Parts: sequence; C-alpha cells; structure tokens
Amino acid sequence: MEQDRAILELCQRGHAAGFTRLVTTYRERVYACAFTILHNREDALDITQEVFIRTVRAVDSLALDRPLWPWLRRVTTNLSLNLLRSRRPHLSLDSLPDGNPPQAADQPAELAEAAWTSDQLREAITTLPPLWRMALFLRHQEGLPYEEVARLTGLPVGTVKTYLFRARRMLRDRLTDQEAAAT
Repeated sequence: MEQDRAILELCQRGHAAGFTRLVTTYRERVYACAFTILHNREDALDITQEVFIRTVRAVDSLALDRPLWPWLRRVTTNLSLNLLRSRRPHLSLDSLPDGNPPQAADQPAELAEAAWTSDQLREAITTLPPLWRMALFLRHQEGLPYEEVARLTGLPVGTVKTYLFRARRMLRDRLTDQEAAAT
C-alpha cells in the first residue's frame, strides 16, 4: 500500500521515475492476467501496454489511499474482455454442452487449486472457452467473490457460477483422462 502511494505520488507529480516504478512493479501481473484471459502472447502484450497508457491518463484521478492492483486488474480484465467480444460472438449457454445445473458436490476446487501450477493443468486451461478461462482466473487466481467476477466480466452471477462449474468439470475430466492415459 505504501509502495503504491509512493508510485502514485511520483506519477501525479509527473516524475518519470514514478511511471518507471509503476511499470516495473506491475508489468508481470498485468501481463499474466491478460495472458490467462486471452491466451495469446501478442494480445496480452498489447493489453499490457494499453493498461499502462490508460493508467498514465487516469493517474490524477487515482486515490493515494487505495491499492493499485485492483484498479489495474479491472482495467486489464475489461480490456481483455472487450478484445474477446470484438473477435467472437458472445458464448451462449444454449451452445454449451450438458445443460445440467451445477451441483456443489461436482466442483473439484481442491484439484484445480492444488494443481494450478502444473503443466498439465495449464495445458488443460488453454483449451477452455475464453470466458470460462477468465472466470476461473478471476475466481481462483485472484480470489475474487462471484459477484466481483460477474461485475468485471459483465455477466450475471448465475452465468459466472455455471461457467466456473463447467470449467472445473472439464478440467477434472481432462486431468483424469491424462492420469488414466499415463498409467
């Protein structure tokens, strides 16, 4: 929090060192957030650059007493979502497999959280539809509540829960299939 305050104070005074510290401090997190959502290196780099351009433009309106990362994450998520929406039609629940409603017992959150850094899980995550991947990232990597994920993605809370349920189930099935194939 103090680091963010120092960065913002320098930026608001127009010091180049503030902007350098801003980018140095948050570049990797912004890129990781964008890449997780977009799963495209060039797009994630473009979004990262745009996030910092927007931050520079908005620096005078940013509060010194608030952390920067939630604001940067929201800008990154919104820009990534806008890019996805501009390229693909909205994912309809009618077009998704298996219209069964989510059941709490079928949610393998422990599997996803325990294996998040594994190569197999990362590979399986890349195959998820982009909105499922975004919801999964915001909920499990960023630890956001469903309501915040819904707000950031512009989706109803129920749709977010459904996407998360289906993403977790798809990941569980793919990881189970990989484990069975390895034995």
